Amino acid sequence: MNKSFAKLSAAVVFATSSVGVAHAGPVLINGNFENGLTGWTSYTTANGTIAATPSTPTQAQPQSASVVSFNTTGSGASNALFLNAGKINGPYNSNPGEGGGVSQIFTTAGGVATFSADIAAYYTRSSGALGVGLMSVLVDGVVLASYDFGDVAGGPITLRNTLNFTTTLSAGQHTLSLQATRLFAPASGVASQYFDNVSFDVAAVPEPATWALMIVGFGMMGASLRHRRRAAVTFAA
Repeated sequence: MNKSFAKLSAAVVFATSSVGVAHAGPVLINGNFENGLTGWTSYTTANGTIAATPSTPTQAQPQSASVVSFNTTGSGASNALFLNAGKINGPYNSNPGEGGGVSQIFTTAGGVATFSADIAAYYTRSSGALGVGLMSVLVDGVVLASYDFGDVAGGPITLRNTLNFTTTLSAGQHTLSLQATRLFAPASGVASQYFDNVSFDVAAVPEPATWALMIVGFGMMGASLRHRRRAAVTFAA
């Protein structure tokens, strides 16, 4: 291999590796809730409650989510976000559903963001229920993924699923929210909702100049290889 070809190869390898080391990683902290609610802030919708002891129209309760040990995935119990979502006051069985959740503010350089989380709903009464939880993920107040666990004929029963999405984020500060809502007033220990293993990774998009360098570099490498092959054929002839 001649020196010029070796230098060109090294330049292309460097450009490729530069793309590989672009920022890519988690932007949230404590997504598995092993440190309780560290990094997360509780909130409620306009007429919602999320506390283990729900608020009522006549006796307001502290509106804070909590972390408990729960088998969210079906493969074993671990710390998970616990929500007891529902309406403080009627009219019930009519939209919008009410409740709340937790949110976290993060800062990113921007890029392609990938989210995933395990979710579950638990219902205890032997009689049925109309709706045990609509689970949603919001970024800057916009719902990007949701799943409705729907009605149950009776319990106790645990329902499980996942939430996933991919989106593009601009550079700067954003807010991610984990939310549960229901059309009915909650009661303690009857219907509850869970989030666990929350992951939100952002991979930076390579700069246009980097892509241009790679394209030019690979083109020059191809031209050099073709020139060397033609020279070898001429010499052999």
